[in-house]
This record gives sequence, structure tokens and C-alpha cells, in this order.
Amino acid sequence: MKKNLTILVVAIAALAVAGGVGLNAVRASGGGTSVKAEVRFGASTVDPLASGKAKSEQRPDRTRFAVEVEDMATTGAHSVRISRGGAEIANSPVTLNVDALGFGELELNTQDGALTVPEAVAGDLVQVFSPSPDSQLILEGTLAPK
Repeated sequence: MKKNLTILVVAIAALAVAGGVGLNAVRASGGGTSVKAEVRFGASTVDPLASGKAKSEQRPDRTRFAVEVEDMATTGAHSVRISRGGAEIANSPVTLNVDALGFGELELNTQDGALTVPEAVAGDLVQVFSPSPDSQLILEGTLAPK
């Protein structure tokens, strides 16, 4: 009995390690396989109080990309750029509107009717730039598996 329990524990540990390896977190969900990634942004010297996060999910039945920001000093239409290996990915950049209180939220989801949702994955760099004409980098971070 003890030997079987030891084998079971070793097998579970091996599966846990194997599941954590790789660039993207892949999980089984009700709709099939789900690939999720997220990042908490680091602020730049341009707007050191700004903060936020980005999340991405791909499933067979939907693609979702979301960005939330707060405490931004600039308002209006900010550009969110997603790049992979130094090149912008398809459907990037997207626009994030920041209100007078410094908050902004963007959620693109094919299940809600969005036609052009960036398929961002772990390892992609997500950057938030201030409105043109200055277009300065305010927040950035690299998506990690969730």
C-alpha cells in the first residue's frame, strides 16, 4: 500500500512539473483547451503613479483580451501595443480610453461580438502609450502564463 501511494505521489508531482513547463498555460475547460496569460504593468518615469494589468485568453469558442489601468495622469485615447519578438502582432494596436479620474478599461471578446481581438500569449510584450502627438510609453509588461 505504501509503495502504491509513493508511486502515485511521484506521478502527480511529475504531471505538475510537466504542466508548468512551456510558454503558455494550457488548461482544460468546459469549452475545450484554454490558453491564459496575464501581466501587472510596471510604470515608467513618464507617469510613475500609473498602474494596471492585461489578460489574454484563447479557447475554441472565444478569444479575449482585456486591459485595465488606473491613476493615469493623461486622459483620452491611449494606444495599447502588443508585440511578439519585436514585431507587433495582428490586431494591434488597440485603443484604451482613460477618463478624467485616470481610469480606463478595455475588454475585447469574440463571444461579445468583437471581430478583431489580439491573440496575445505568454511572452508577448504589452505597452500602453499616451495619446498622440507625444505618444510616450507609460506602462509595459510581458505576459506570463496563468
